[in-house]
Amino acid sequence: MIALHNISKRFGTFAALNGVDLTVRDGEFLALLGPSGSGKTTLLRIMAGLAFPDQGQVRFHGEDVTALGVADRKVGFVFQHYALFKHMTVLDNVGFGLSVRPRKERPPKAKIRSRARELLELVQLGGLGDRYPAQLSGGQRQRVALARALAVEPQLLLLDEPFGALDAKVRKELRRWLRQLHEQMGLTSIFVTHDQEEALELADRVVVMEQGTIEQVGSPEEVYMTPSSGFVSRFVGDSNSLPVDLFEGSAYFHERPIYRLSGETGNGGARLDFRPHDVVLDAGGADALPLLVTGVYRRGGSWRVEGTVDGSSRIVEVDVVADAAPPAIGSRLGLSIKRARLFAANGAPQ
Repeated sequence: MIALHNISKRFGTFAALNGVDLTVRDGEFLALLGPSGSGKTTLLRIMAGLAFPDQGQVRFHGEDVTALGVADRKVGFVFQHYALFKHMTVLDNVGFGLSVRPRKERPPKAKIRSRARELLELVQLGGLGDRYPAQLSGGQRQRVALARALAVEPQLLLLDEPFGALDAKVRKELRRWLRQLHEQMGLTSIFVTHDQEEALELADRVVVMEQGTIEQVGSPEEVYMTPSSGFVSRFVGDSNSLPVDLFEGSAYFHERPIYRLSGETGNGGARLDFRPHDVVLDAGGADALPLLVTGVYRRGGSWRVEGTVDGSSRIVEVDVVADAAPPAIGSRLGLSIKRARLFAANGAPQ
């Protein structure tokens, strides 16, 4: 188990991390998700021993490793841009971590090469050991980088935006493969990403970060369906947001009731967030909101409909199943919200 207690880190006047607490379970695949500058890569580097906190403690299986460097933590690290040695063959790149160990811990050359070949087979690159990085595709180079990280038999595998330099199709293929590899090897793995789809598809749990703090930790389902803050609601998945007034158990937009609330909410101003797929168009109910269609485009198996509501300039996005023709631009429809989450005007949950 990896435990971080009250981790803080500053770079000059910039606070990269502010009192972060996090526990990573053995064998877990954990995603650190957030926008640029949220602190996710700094946190990963502190776990690796590539950076050190100004305050706080890092513990691996109960042992305080805060002051230990990367070489003493048995950590494998995979960078976004591979960091392979251009003058070395693929086989030598994979075995590099073993070849530079202190003499007493260094395996014989034959054993290093044997281990490197085993790992190339594991990452489905057997037979390419004699090539150089420049002779490989981006996806193949990333697999070599992963094999090199695994060669040192790490107790923790850390990946910093591992697919960020790859095109969309290769990213998807490698995501599926990496998940299978993680399960096969039983490693504890932590990866940094700003790609919501990547985090939701790969991770057992997702850590959503913003401005050096953790906003929410939960399963992909929990983070997507029950965001704990307005930031998580907007950042994870597509979301619409309308300023509303609360009165007697209903949310009002421009003095029109648009959503019936459950539980005690009080009265006053708030914010209503809802997903594009939690909306029904062409509904004639009392809570339907007039929508002027301003744009339509295909999004996989559905149409994404964009429109302005109730005569305002506020844009709302709606997903409509693509079995039928999409609504015409300029048409006026009714919009009914079937599921939503209420936040205070400052983004706190209500």
